[in-house]
Amino acid sequence: MTSRQAAIAAIATLGVLLGGCATGPAYPLLTPIDVAHSFGFSDRRLADGRYEVSYVAPTLQGFGYRFDQSPAERQGKSLALDMAIWRAAQIAQAQGYQGFSVADTQSNSDIQQRSAYYDGPWGPGWGRHRAPFGWDAYNPPETSVQVEVKLAVALSNSLKPGDYNAADAIQQLRQTYPGADGGPVAAPPQAIGPSVQPIPSPPVKS
Repeated sequence: MTSRQAAIAAIATLGVLLGGCATGPAYPLLTPIDVAHSFGFSDRRLADGRYEVSYVAPTLQGFGYRFDQSPAERQGKSLALDMAIWRAAQIAQAQGYQGFSVADTQSNSDIQQRSAYYDGPWGPGWGRHRAPFGWDAYNPPETSVQVEVKLAVALSNSLKPGDYNAADAIQQLRQTYPGADGGPVAAPPQAIGPSVQPIPSPPVKS
């Protein structure tokens, strides 16, 4: 399984859990953070006319104290970047532009760790439970990973290689994340590559 497939599987699982356990409404991935609160996008226009677009990814489950958290961190960053690009494409279309360029990209990760609750030989409690030959397999330490990505984007009608065509970006992302913008949920494509590609450079003449 590729890292992209793992990311989508993790987010799909998260969506099922949110839909089945939440008492309030379940929100699609491309939702303002002021509405969903725990994840979502925000944007603002900068003084120079560019836009700052931010996306906070839903919290992903990590792998415990002993393990490398970078796989979960990469999954969250990949999702946050895709959603931020999607939101930038929406802004470009709403403002009447063909697309946009990304001038700057920043990301931040919040990794929280705590010991699991266990019922040990001296009674239940919170803490690190160590079995004689390693960690208790039934009570591994708990880790959560949440990633935020910020983009500085410039809207444009004169697109060049490396820029994003808004309509193409949205089409590609809808295929990768069905229902993420509140539309109908469909089966994802069988072959999953990079979520969204900028405009390619022209072929080099020999």
